[in-house]
Amino acid sequence: MQPLHNGASRMSLRSRIGALFLISILATMPLGADTRIVHRWVLTGVPMPKFKKILVASVMENYLIRQEFEDEMKKQLVKYGVEGVQSYMVMPPKNEMMEGELKQRIKESSLDSVLVIRPKNVRKETEEVITGGIWVPPPGYYNFWPYWNTAYGDFFPTSSYTKENVVVRVEFNLYNTKDEKLVWSGETDTVYSTDFEKLGKSYAKTLVGQLKRDKVISKK
Repeated sequence: MQPLHNGASRMSLRSRIGALFLISILATMPLGADTRIVHRWVLTGVPMPKFKKILVASVMENYLIRQEFEDEMKKQLVKYGVEGVQSYMVMPPKNEMMEGELKQRIKESSLDSVLVIRPKNVRKETEEVITGGIWVPPPGYYNFWPYWNTAYGDFFPTSSYTKENVVVRVEFNLYNTKDEKLVWSGETDTVYSTDFEKLGKSYAKTLVGQLKRDKVISKK
């Protein structure tokens, strides 16, 4: 018979593996309705500037989504003592302003940072939606010793359907206007919806929530 402490060691290893698995699942869970952070980077090695006035510039063709998103960003940022300035309120379309003029406007303003959000690509994904099912113990569960080495049960769907989602990959970059350096960057995946108000609110909450978690902004 094997010593008991060997069994405990195996169980401890299994527990650690289970914990790592859970962490990996949580890391990829949506942070807002139908939106998740795919990649992100935060400036390190130097103190993070205290941002108080951020220009929110969403570079997209759909004006309604742009307006809903920038308006919601303003609402979310004020909760952390940050003034969000909607680009559609202060900037003309890109083709109506030269780069030099834009730089000068930002330099002469009281803005301390600029957050640029722009779609990168669009893809379609098929999702299986399970509408019913039953759970039964796997065969090895009915006796103790086969069960000892079994970790999870199975779910057998009895009814389901598939739906096709349009997923938009969007990148975000936050620049310090003082030295024009990047301080925060990343990418998101968002399931596209024709409910522009919901889409804009969901995405804004996701971004501002991540800004807080990354300590780029903080409570008043």
